[in-house]
Amino acid sequence: MLEWLRRLGAPKTGPDYRHVDSRHKAEALYKRGELKKLLLLPMEFGGQDEPPNVVYVPAFAVELKSRLDLSTIRPMAEKGLVRKYTATPAYEGKSVVPSAIRISATEPGRFEGVVSIWGKALQQESEPVSEDRALEQRAFCLPEVAVEGLGPDEFVRAYIADYEHWNSFANDAYTQDPDAGFDLAESAYASLIAKYCPPGFQHQPVAFGSDASHDNSREVVLGVELTPQGCVVRTKNTKLIGTLAIANDYEYHLKKTAERWFLVSLLYVDQEGKYEGL
Repeated sequence: MLEWLRRLGAPKTGPDYRHVDSRHKAEALYKRGELKKLLLLPMEFGGQDEPPNVVYVPAFAVELKSRLDLSTIRPMAEKGLVRKYTATPAYEGKSVVPSAIRISATEPGRFEGVVSIWGKALQQESEPVSEDRALEQRAFCLPEVAVEGLGPDEFVRAYIADYEHWNSFANDAYTQDPDAGFDLAESAYASLIAKYCPPGFQHQPVAFGSDASHDNSREVVLGVELTPQGCVVRTKNTKLIGTLAIANDYEYHLKKTAERWFLVSLLYVDQEGKYEGL
């Protein structure tokens, strides 16, 4: 098995994007040329210019990621060393500008790299992780709440609660140690998926931050619609940023067996379409 580890980082005196707390602000900076559009899955690897695949970052991050993708990963793929690719953003505070992007290319070999962009992702690159903190990171477990017998809306609320618990764990683990923390976050997410999704379900690359995408205190169930395949639970998540309310709509697609419901799709819905987020 081939294994590599490479870290790409910006200077320690990097930028501060805590104030860019909405997609609208990021797009405004993009139009002014202060940020660049970056495709998480590059076009060279089949990526499309569509919202779920787009983040806005400073120019040096685009250059670093492109160099890693095209100069390191593409030659490995051409040699048959890797065939799976993921690029997962990590966030700090309420900012929508990634603080780092974790890149992984696997099967049969393995390459991992981090493009550090701003904030703690830059500061923590050289910080040691104590044994106590490393052990603390491993203490993830889902609350022992049974999902058998729950109705569709109750099932979705249970998932949201466990998702928020996972996001908090993942963000804390990554903050303590970006490399080990990201691996722990992925492992913990697999536990969440195993609890709520059908056996063998293949999920999207993980994404987390200090502000969870799903939170029962802000996400309300709008309705439950039965379908030939199962049912769809529609929700609205409203976040307050100062006096501005930002609402996001979601569809939880559920399928039922004799004993219980399973989550088979979680779609983010906007005016342009629906995008898988599970």
